[in-house]
Amino acid sequence: MIRVLLVRHGETPWNAQGRMQGRTDIPLSEAGVQQARISGRLIRAQYPQQAHVSTLVRTQQTCEQFGLGFEPTVWDELCEIGFGEWEGEYGAQLVDRFPEKFTAMRAGRFLPAGAETNAEVTQRMRRAFFEIVRATAQIAATPSADLGFEVRTTVVVSHGTSLRLLLESLGLVDRRWWVPLTNCSTTIVEIPLVAGPVSSTLPRAGLDADTDEHEESRRIAALTDEQIQHSARLRLLNLSPELLNPAASETAAIG
Repeated sequence: MIRVLLVRHGETPWNAQGRMQGRTDIPLSEAGVQQARISGRLIRAQYPQQAHVSTLVRTQQTCEQFGLGFEPTVWDELCEIGFGEWEGEYGAQLVDRFPEKFTAMRAGRFLPAGAETNAEVTQRMRRAFFEIVRATAQIAATPSADLGFEVRTTVVVSHGTSLRLLLESLGLVDRRWWVPLTNCSTTIVEIPLVAGPVSSTLPRAGLDADTDEHEESRRIAALTDEQIQHSARLRLLNLSPELLNPAASETAAIG
């Protein structure tokens, strides 16, 4: 079993102000650092052995607060969608000035000058995700806080729109029912290595009982993009730090 912990970065000052952030490199606010520390308790309890972040500092600062004890791999593919000339603008003001264009932009039917398309972001996010899943062939399975068998666990810290487009493309969420990911929320995607129901009461879930670690690693490294997509399952969506620690609740924002 492969487990991918998808985390949106913690809050930044621009998130709190409702500004379009995109690829503008804004660091975490104090609230964002606190959110990352809270979510880090959940992340560490999953014993991840790899981590991946975007080239933007807010994802790297978020991952640093998890206290994992190892350095993440940095991917440009994991960056937020670029909003072009709308970056730095206040979302509420754009809604007032360009209501139809703003709605069309969110739906992927309009692009501000210099912006990325949803298709471009989806393509790069999928490319990174599939490579990250195959990279778990290089790590050992570790204990799970909620399963009776060990899993190969990795962390991906990325951005709200980019993660939503990835989950949509994997067929794990439906845009019609989508609730935006909150800052520093955790979403768990799992990739079983064998089709069928998984039992947490049997050793190794009752799957691949005769497969040794070397063979399992070989199989993971050989997975195709199509096999990963077909096997991907959504276990948890949008668990925010405010739910993990309500007493520390601050504002959650966009972008």
